[in-house]
Amino acid sequence: MLAVRITDTRDFMKKLLTQDLFDTFLLSEASVTTFTTFSIDGTWHPDYFEEPLSDAVPSSDSDAPKTLTWKLVRPLVFDMIKGRHTPVAFRIVLRLADYNVESLIASSGVNVEASQIAGLFLNLNFQKNVVTCTTGTSLRIFTLDKTLDSVWDEMATLDKTLDSVWDEMALRFFRSRQIPYENL
Repeated sequence: MLAVRITDTRDFMKKLLTQDLFDTFLLSEASVTTFTTFSIDGTWHPDYFEEPLSDAVPSSDSDAPKTLTWKLVRPLVFDMIKGRHTPVAFRIVLRLADYNVESLIASSGVNVEASQIAGLFLNLNFQKNVVTCTTGTSLRIFTLDKTLDSVWDEMATLDKTLDSVWDEMALRFFRSRQIPYENL
């Protein structure tokens, strides 16, 4: 697990809420606290739309609960947050889309099948004008092997674990999009 503090809150909020940098992620859940708390469970209800939205729920796993893309929900969250008052807090949990999980595994050499991964997550939290991000992994299998519990200090080892590969990818994502951070 990786934990970082975003050092330029204003720029990050602009990128998260008004640009397409995170649009390929799926929204697992979100809560935004302004004058009240708004909660979004991330569940996709296709019956709401008259025409299907093909880019709303990319998933290769037909048994997985259908979730929304950040692209679809971002304007709604932005509408909740914009205004003269800074939100009290928010928590947004984004999940890497299945096709990106498969690509990550193929390029990293991690010995895990994509079907065994329930999700690779970015947990974004805003409180008291500070944005933090933690990564998380969730597997569909049980293992006694604790190498997946690797921490930030172990990333330099030659033994690549799913956690360290995901942490490394998240940091590369931030750097490539000029999102400054510091380790917690």
